[in-house]
Amino acid sequence: MIGATVALVLVTGRRTASFSIIEPSALSSLDDREVVARVDSSVLLLEDIDLIGIDNSSVKEWVEDELLAELAVENGLENIRLSRLIQSRARQLYLKDELLSSVYSRIPFPDSTEVFEYMRTDSLLLMVERQYYQILVADRHLADSIYTRLSRGENFQITAERLSIGQKAGIGGDLGFLTAGELTAYGLPREQMIINGLSDIFESQYGWHIFLVGEERPLTDTLRVIWSLADYLYNQRLSTARDSLLIEAMENREVYIDSTLITDHR
Repeated sequence: MIGATVALVLVTGRRTASFSIIEPSALSSLDDREVVARVDSSVLLLEDIDLIGIDNSSVKEWVEDELLAELAVENGLENIRLSRLIQSRARQLYLKDELLSSVYSRIPFPDSTEVFEYMRTDSLLLMVERQYYQILVADRHLADSIYTRLSRGENFQITAERLSIGQKAGIGGDLGFLTAGELTAYGLPREQMIINGLSDIFESQYGWHIFLVGEERPLTDTLRVIWSLADYLYNQRLSTARDSLLIEAMENREVYIDSTLITDHR
């Protein structure tokens, strides 16, 4: 580095790292703000460290990353357009998180009384336990083949052990006694969760499902269901709040998406 330098010393526990990276001439141009590290025109201020919550050990990493980034630029590796897109995307995520955190912090978590009132609105879904067995596969054709065999009398649990990719495959796909509402909270269809016997084939984000619904009994573990549904209701509130923010944000703003270009682009 050209010109005199000031040695920066970092102490982390018993380890001391010393490296020269700050030019005195840079200090006056920053209105006497406390400069922790500098690589050419890139400066890391003490206030920046406090703002983003990094510790002393991360300063050396910042310097090394900046040195390598500058070397990449010197070697002609930077795509300016891509760099700007990354910066824009990082700003989007930061501001989105700030907004959502601000709004979400004011949304109350449902108490047990509220959840129990919700459970009473659909007792068939939320106040009856059923024993569920599941087969989960990644391919629709395999699901069709399995369903045909099950319809002809093939043993569900043995088939689950052989072919299911679900977490409970090793015990025949036995999910135990649950309320249907605990499963619909994961996006599974209500009508398929309250039947008696073999369900239809249906798809979710996890794959293709086939359920065997067995014995019914009145709800025995109310507390478990209340906590499960409280999480579900709270997440629904967060989702509703986010949707409301999007509606507000779209007012007086022009939004355009050309889905044909996205679909056709390779």
